[in-house]
Amino acid sequence: MQRRPRLLLAAGVVLLVLAGVMAWWQSSDPEPLPVSDVVISASTPVDQPVYVGVFTAGPDFGRTLHLSGVKVHATSNTDISLTPLLCRGGRFVQTTDPGVFCTVLTNPEGQELGPGDGIVLQVVSDEPAVAVVDRVELAFRENLRWATRPAGSETVVRVLPR
Repeated sequence: MQRRPRLLLAAGVVLLVLAGVMAWWQSSDPEPLPVSDVVISASTPVDQPVYVGVFTAGPDFGRTLHLSGVKVHATSNTDISLTPLLCRGGRFVQTTDPGVFCTVLTNPEGQELGPGDGIVLQVVSDEPAVAVVDRVELAFRENLRWATRPAGSETVVRVLPR
């Protein structure tokens, strides 16, 4: 008679642990980031950097992401320099002077991204080029959850001869 209560207790503990693991697993996976099907088009002359806003956390974003990095992948017919930057307090699609729109423009690694902030790409090439840039992937921590998620829009950048 002693075995049944112990067996039920063991089964209850196993079920409780399983429920806890499932709850932790569900809570450890952050929500997806906003993506857009709109393809952003930008152009710039050779050796002139252009800044393209590819992701903006709008005022209703309601999240704070602790960025550990931004991954950028592009397909291009020649070498092109793509540098992701964090734009604080600004929003734009394409510009050659981001200082007009951003209160701070900095390396996103180790920074927080919240409502009103955005990710921009600095694009420059020393020869004519066409680059198709995939959505950026943000590596981040949100509370106790870690993830790498695509965000924002795809971009096509044309570097034109002078």
